[in-house]
Amino acid sequence: MCLLTRRPEEDFYRLVGAAVAFPTDWRVADKMGLPLAAMHAPIHGYAEQLATGVDRFMAKLKPGALYGRSNWFVVDSSDLCHLPGARVLFAGVTPENAGRRLFARCERQTLRRLPQTGAILFTIGVYVEPLEALPADSVEWLAEAVQAIPPGERERRGIGAYLPALIGYADRRREELTD
Repeated sequence: MCLLTRRPEEDFYRLVGAAVAFPTDWRVADKMGLPLAAMHAPIHGYAEQLATGVDRFMAKLKPGALYGRSNWFVVDSSDLCHLPGARVLFAGVTPENAGRRLFARCERQTLRRLPQTGAILFTIGVYVEPLEALPADSVEWLAEAVQAIPPGERERRGIGAYLPALIGYADRRREELTD
């Protein structure tokens, strides 16, 4: 969980406290004290397309209301703790083994304003499943969604290293349904 506050002289929220057991490609120590836009700086398009709207949403969040959203990634490990670092991403993934070697990582996120302090509590629940555990139509949707990710973000996530294998795997799963 993360605690976000806004200083009276600022129009944005910053991270002031956190206990995050299973981050996705970030470290709490690197983000502590940063405004949301700076926290999300590695994400291509965040500053230009999302930062203003997110800050506006946070400012209007009412105490007692609970808002949820989901986020997803394709990762190369079932580890819940997915820290950034030097790793060989997606080495050896093929259409034949992608169901075992690629994992859908989903974050269920919630936001709520705390009534007494006005701070915002942000929670992150992480779920990881191998692609072979997903229904074929979900794998196909995932392959299509990954292809729609903008180029800069595709590069950041290492998508080029596994996309052909993911598409091939999705095609195989679809063919199995029609046989």
